[in-house]
Amino acid sequence: MKHLYIVVEGQTEAEFVERLLIPHLSNQGLHTNIKPIKITMSGGGHGFNNIVHFGNTIRPLLHYKDQPIITTMIDYAGINSEQKMPNYLNCITKPDIEQRILCMEESLKSYVNAIKTYPDFIPNILRHEFETLLFANPETGFDLEDAQIKNEIVALKSQFENIEDINSTPEGFPSKRIEAIYKCYKKNYNKITDGIDIAELTGIEKILEACPRFNAWIDLIIKSMLASSS
Repeated sequence: MKHLYIVVEGQTEAEFVERLLIPHLSNQGLHTNIKPIKITMSGGGHGFNNIVHFGNTIRPLLHYKDQPIITTMIDYAGINSEQKMPNYLNCITKPDIEQRILCMEESLKSYVNAIKTYPDFIPNILRHEFETLLFANPETGFDLEDAQIKNEIVALKSQFENIEDINSTPEGFPSKRIEAIYKCYKKNYNKITDGIDIAELTGIEKILEACPRFNAWIDLIIKSMLASSS
């Protein structure tokens, strides 16, 4: 079975992979090396703010002799320019959010294959961002928070049939909504500490159940990994 590398934006996503995804994939029979790789920015730190940084991060992986399966966990919410995503201006003309994301994933695939032809690259862009996943089961995920915060998150979730649709404007992205609710009760939402704890309390199974697009990505990873061992 091939190894799996998941290129992520930063520490939060890396911890999510280590604490939730790797155990889940192991339970599905993927007993191999699975590792998150944080995108490194040229000035230091991590994040997806320039496609060049992404390219510099993924390039060494494409030349590993064992040819691992490589995928990504990148937020759609932060993609807002050609500097971040080649073909961005074309992609945002698509009629709906799903087609825009698919267009960007194809652009990411083309960018990678321009570096090196790589059949085992699986582009994945989260709809809309990591915090989307935290709405999967807020009754449990936010159980350690103040009751007012938990109740507001539950009420917000109830407004959407699919939590992957939670968005309206840059101020309406899931993370911004969570931050605003916390702020109302004089608390600060910390993506790394709070976000991962909430995700763990929520549980990966609930997240997969509530997020069809995210679930489809995990299914594709599992099928690709199992196929590589046959």
